[in-house]
Amino acid sequence: MDPRSDTPDPDLRPSSVEPKQEVLSATEARQGLLGKPVLVILLAGLILALLVWIPTEWWGSATAPENQSNQPVQQETAPPAQNNPPQQ
Repeated sequence: MDPRSDTPDPDLRPSSVEPKQEVLSATEARQGLLGKPVLVILLAGLILALLVWIPTEWWGSATAPENQSNQPVQQETAPPAQNNPPQQ
């Protein structure tokens, strides 16, 4: 075993023999099928996201404070007391 790690492995060297080139039609050269499995995965993910989002929105609305934190609190103040002397 060679202790040096910079020596190339003989199995990883490119071979001098070129691979045989096959002629494929456009349909055969396509990487996947018509894309239906990908569409199913995307739709399933969207449905799962909505199934989590909708109850979360309902829960958030139910537990939200009545006064939003970015709106000022309106306090009602009592009118000032009038200092009228009693009439005789």
